[in-house]
Parts: sequence; C-alpha cells; structure tokens
Amino acid sequence: MAFMAALEADLRALSAEARRRHPAVKDAAEHATLKLRSLSNPREIAQKGDILRIFLMACSVKSVKLSVIGLSCLQKLISHDAVASSALKEILATLRDHSEMPDESLQLKTLQTMLIVFQSHLRPESEEDMSQALGICLHLLESSRSSDSVRNTAAATFRQAVALVFDNVVLAESLPTGKASPARLGSSASSVANNVTRSFGQTLSLAFSYGELIMREDLTDVGKLGLRLLEDLTALAAGGSVVACSVTASDVCP
Repeated sequence: MAFMAALEADLRALSAEARRRHPAVKDAAEHATLKLRSLSNPREIAQKGDILRIFLMACSVKSVKLSVIGLSCLQKLISHDAVASSALKEILATLRDHSEMPDESLQLKTLQTMLIVFQSHLRPESEEDMSQALGICLHLLESSRSSDSVRNTAAATFRQAVALVFDNVVLAESLPTGKASPARLGSSASSVANNVTRSFGQTLSLAFSYGELIMREDLTDVGKLGLRLLEDLTALAAGGSVVACSVTASDVCP
C-alpha cells in the first residue's frame, strides 16, 4: 500500500534527522517503524496510536526540520483517516504551539494542517475545540509578526474552515442550498467574518422563506454549534466582541 510505504519512509527520514541532537526521537522513530510493519491499514494505525505519537513527539521538540516532517506526516495520517477522534485536542495543542513559532514555513504548514482537520472526520464538534481551531487561524491573521503570505493564508484558511462548518450545518439540518457569489478575500478578521456571514446568511434567508428553519432548541448539536459560530462571526463583522464560541485570537495568545 502506497500510504504505508510512504509512512515508513517518513519515519526513516525522521530517524535520520533526529540522530545527532534528539536520540529519543530517533529511537522512537525506529521503534515506530517496526511497529508499522505489523499493521496493515490506516484503521489499525488509528486504533494503536503509536505512529501518531511519534510524529507529535517530533513536533514537541520544536526543531524546524523535525516539525516540518512531523506536521507533514500528521497531514497524511489525518487525510487517510489514520487518527482516532480522541486525538483532536492533542493535535490542536500541537498546532497552537507551532503557530507561536516564528518560522514562516511552519506557520504555513500549521494552517495547511488545520484546514485538513476541518476537511476530515476530526473536525471540531465542541465549542472549546472550535474556539481553539479558529483561534489559531485568527492569531496568525492578526499577529504583527506574521508575514503577508501567512496573513493571506490564514484569512483563506479561516474562511474555508468556517464554510466547511456551515456546509456541515446545512447537511445536518437539511437546509436548502443556495448559490452564493464568491466572496472577496479580505485582509482582516472582520472582513473575512463578514464575507462568510453574508454567504451563509443567504442560505438562512432561503430557509426562513420556506419555513424550514426550526427553533434553536430543536436544532441538532451541529446546528447549535453552527448558529453560535454565526453569532460570533456577526459580532466580529460588526466590530463587537464574541460571546458564543469565543472565536478570538486572545484564546490562543492571552
């Protein structure tokens, strides 16, 4: 299987990179390589969790080279459903830590990994996790230390992540779908929030007109989370503070 072979190659690369300065990571990578050979598919990798832990361990060292390998492999694991849902909090904590590192390549890879999380079965389904995930994007968007490339990527990631959340709401609540014109990418959190709010607002307007939008207490958990997020985005777009999902950069950088 191509995925398994690629993963083994990544573990060997990690072992080679860690050989001199991080012997614990080297030993763990070699052990994980042997462990991987006893597994046959992504589901078994997710159940065991050993492979995920070595890549998170590599990221925890906060060496740029090891983190690049670790995040790249983390993306592969998530994309192939080789990560258990219970690992989300640890993954978000790792991404939060990397959003604080000054290296631009790591910041960009952090944002790339975050979007993959939202596209996978790991997508945040609680207010705490949603706040953490979107807060990382907003932190990199608003930070004075971020380059223009990082800010633009953070804005795009934030918008795409929120759109994925609302797509999930539309499916969960069986809302009618409308064709919204593409929103122009803004350079600030409020403009991104305004774009997303406007697009999703068209869907909500359709639901109201057909009498299909049910009361808040009758919404699914997905719908309730989406509605609270919409309230936060509306507050952000209006220049106010958020009170629902607490989608603010201050959650990441107090």
